[in-house]
Amino acid sequence: MRKIGLLGGTFDPVHFGHLRLAEQCQQKLDLEEIWFIPAAHPPHKDWKISPYEKRRKWLAQALEGNNTYRILDIEQEREGKSYTVHTLKALHKAEPDCEFYFLTGADSLTYLDHWHHWEEILDLCHFVATTRPGYGSSIPERLQKEAKQHKDGILCLEIDALNISSTEVRKQIALQHDISQLVPEKIIDEVKHSMEIKVEGYKELLKTRLSVKRYTHSVGVANTAAKLAGMFNGNIAQAYLAGLLHDYAREVPNSELLELAVEHNLVQDSVELLQPNLLHGAVGAWMLQEQGIVEDEAVLNAIRWHTTGHPDMDQLARIIYIADYIEPERKFPGVEALRTIAHRDLDLGVLAGLDHTISFLIQKNGFLHPLSVAARNRLLEEKIEDRHGN
Repeated sequence: MRKIGLLGGTFDPVHFGHLRLAEQCQQKLDLEEIWFIPAAHPPHKDWKISPYEKRRKWLAQALEGNNTYRILDIEQEREGKSYTVHTLKALHKAEPDCEFYFLTGADSLTYLDHWHHWEEILDLCHFVATTRPGYGSSIPERLQKEAKQHKDGILCLEIDALNISSTEVRKQIALQHDISQLVPEKIIDEVKHSMEIKVEGYKELLKTRLSVKRYTHSVGVANTAAKLAGMFNGNIAQAYLAGLLHDYAREVPNSELLELAVEHNLVQDSVELLQPNLLHGAVGAWMLQEQGIVEDEAVLNAIRWHTTGHPDMDQLARIIYIADYIEPERKFPGVEALRTIAHRDLDLGVLAGLDHTISFLIQKNGFLHPLSVAARNRLLEEKIEDRHGN
């Protein structure tokens, strides 16, 4: 029997951690070959992973020159979700002379019992859990009894692992940091080009800046903005990105917001000096541009104006303004009516949102921001012009 190692994953992108795992397992287990299996339709990943063709190309470039490594397209050729148990069954049928060693990180043991038919997987292969920094090599107690009843159970293998993940690669790209120590040189440029607007990296960045509640809100705004962009023939990618990052500076202390705004001439009206929290849009846009995270001026404007509105708001800025109002976590009285209006007519939705803010502030005897009033007037002017034009 030929001893074959199987290494599956999204490889989005492939990195030195994957390659180190393959190299160490091949040596320690005396494997004839390692077969890499890119997941075509991962059951636990969302639509934001890179296309299969890109991920496979990066993998092929990274493995070039090693004649003991192969790439299998078995999951791309099969319809439906990419479940490991189905892949193993197909390989047993196609390669009856092979003895398979399924290679994964020890961290997978924390959720192995959630895999589709995980017990059957243990009968179809030697299941190898490799150690990596931060994870132990012991099998969780809840799995031990069941695992012992299947073939060889679970083998915990000590390897000299690298503490690298695809998520970390995406995060470093989003931060415009060097990734030469994370991925093979031959794929750096292409991966960076493809990943520089990938939302996973931005999400990881936001998690370091925002509370769980604020992060959840930001994801809700991103999803709502993308939906609205789709409904009104806007740019979905821009809308999602602007929605995700709109509160980038929301949890910066007011004193720091004020200091940054004054220092960099971001104050648009004296109202902001009295209520510095209104500056988080302008400061957030400045920070994102200054840090090299976002260069798209339309996205920056949408972030810059999402708090007060602006008479020069384009479609993207209007989408972000109202998406911030109506994302699923919003529960205030009247939000359902706002959602209904916005889904029917984007501009009327923004107008209704501005009216709601202005009415609320008047009732509370609060300050009105001149830009909110100007944005409302511009929308009314457009409606009048549309009527006259028709």
